[in-house]
Amino acid sequence: MIVGVSGGVDSIVLLHALAQLAPLWRLQLHVAHVDHGLRPSSAQDAAFVRDLARQMGAPFHLVHLDAAALQTDADGLEAAARRARYRFLCTIAHDVTPNDGVPIVAVAHHADDQAETVLFRLIQGSGIEGLAGMRPVTVLDDLALTARPVRLVRPLLQVSRSQILQYAQRHLLAWREDESNLDPQRARNLIRHQVMPLLMRINPQAVDAIVRTAERVAEASERLRLLDEQTLQELALEQNAQRVVLRLAALQKMNAVAVRSLLHRSMDRLRIDLRQIGATKLEQLADAVLHATHRSGPHPLGKALSWSIVALEDGSLALSLHRSDALPCSPPGPWLDADKRGQGEIPLPFEGEVALNGWRLRCVLFARQDAPETWRGNPDRWRAFFDADRIRTPVLTTPQAGLQIDPLGMGGKHRTLGDLFTDAKIAPTLRAGWPLIVDRSERRVLWVCGLAQSHAARITEETRRVWMVQWSQIT
Repeated sequence: MIVGVSGGVDSIVLLHALAQLAPLWRLQLHVAHVDHGLRPSSAQDAAFVRDLARQMGAPFHLVHLDAAALQTDADGLEAAARRARYRFLCTIAHDVTPNDGVPIVAVAHHADDQAETVLFRLIQGSGIEGLAGMRPVTVLDDLALTARPVRLVRPLLQVSRSQILQYAQRHLLAWREDESNLDPQRARNLIRHQVMPLLMRINPQAVDAIVRTAERVAEASERLRLLDEQTLQELALEQNAQRVVLRLAALQKMNAVAVRSLLHRSMDRLRIDLRQIGATKLEQLADAVLHATHRSGPHPLGKALSWSIVALEDGSLALSLHRSDALPCSPPGPWLDADKRGQGEIPLPFEGEVALNGWRLRCVLFARQDAPETWRGNPDRWRAFFDADRIRTPVLTTPQAGLQIDPLGMGGKHRTLGDLFTDAKIAPTLRAGWPLIVDRSERRVLWVCGLAQSHAARITEETRRVWMVQWSQIT
C-alpha cells in the first residue's frame, strides 16, 4: 500500500494508524512524498518525511515537481499539482504491486475536508455527483494518470480534524505545518477559516451534517447511475473507449434532464471529465440533440471530445459522442486510417494476403474451370471476382480526386465515387478511408470494396483466369 504523506498532521496520523494495523492486515507500507517546489520550506518537509520513513523501516519514494510548469499549466496551478501528484502515486503503486495484486493508494482526506469540498463544489454549481463529495474508495482509471486502475482509499473520511489532532497529541506525534493553508487568497482557506466557523455558529455539528448530506447525495447519485447504465444498454448501438452511439429517436422521447444525465454517463465511458466540458456546454448539447433533424458534425466539444449526428443503414439517425481523433461510428467493413493512407498505395499480389486494421484481404488466382461458382450472383459484398487477364498492377488505395468507376451492370457507364457513396448512404467521415482496388497501370477503379466492381474487368465467356479478392475479419 502506498501512503501519501505530505508531513502535515493529517497524513502523519494516517501513516501512524496504518503502521499499527499493518502487522494484523499484512500490509507492506510505502511512504510517498511529493515536493511541489512551491514553498521555501518544501525541501525541509521532504527531509522530515524521509526521516520518518527511515525510522519506520518503510520504503520511501520522493518526486520533485517542476514548479514553473505547474504555475503556467492551462488548467490552473491546483489542478496541475493534483494531476501530477496522483500520477506519481499511481506510478509508484504499479511499481511495487505484484501483477496479481491490486494497487492501492491511501490519502488523508478527513471529514472537515469533505465538508469544505462539498461547499466549494456547491458554490461552483456542481451537479449531483460533485455534491456527493469524495468517496471513501475510488478507482482511478484515467489514462492521463495511470496505465491500469488504482484503488484510492480515504480511511479518515469520517474522522474530524479535531479527532485527528487529539490522536496526534495522545501519541506524541510530530508534524510539519503548511503555511499555504493560511493563505487568504486560496478559496478553500476562506471556506475553512471564515465560512465554516460561521456555519458552526448556526449548527455546532455543521461538519457532521454536511458529511451526512454528502453520503445521502452519493446514494442518490449511485441509484441514478444504475438507471442511466440500464438506459444506455437499451439505447446504445455501440459503446467502447472511442465512441458511444445512441439512437436519436429514443433520446428525443426523453426530457432534457434525462438526456443530460445520459450524456454525462456517456462521457464517463469515454474517460472524459465533465469539468473539461462544463455544465453550460452539456445543456447546449442536450438541447441540440433534442432538436436534431438531419446528419451533421463532427462538432468539437472540448479538447478531446466531439459529437455528430450520423445516419444509420436503415435511414434513421443516431447521436455519436466520440473522441476527437476517432470516427463518429465504426466502419461497416475494412477501412484505412490516416496512418495507412499516409503510406500510399499498397501493391496487391495475385496470390497472397494483406492484413489491415483487423481485416485480411485474401487474393486467389483460379483457372476459369476451377473458380467458385459463387462468382455468379455473388452474395458476399466483401468478395469480388475479376477477369485476371484484364488487370495488370492491382493496388489497394483510397478515394482520390478524379477517380470514377464503371459499375458492373451499367454497360460501361461511369459514376463518380461521390455519387456512389451518396447512394449507398456512406457517411462523409468514412469516405476518405474507404478501400479501393485500382489497376495502377490504367488508373482504373476495379472495386469500390463492398459497393461496386468494374464492368470492364468482369468475367465473360472469354475469361481464362479468375482473380478472387475477399475481405474477412481477423478473429
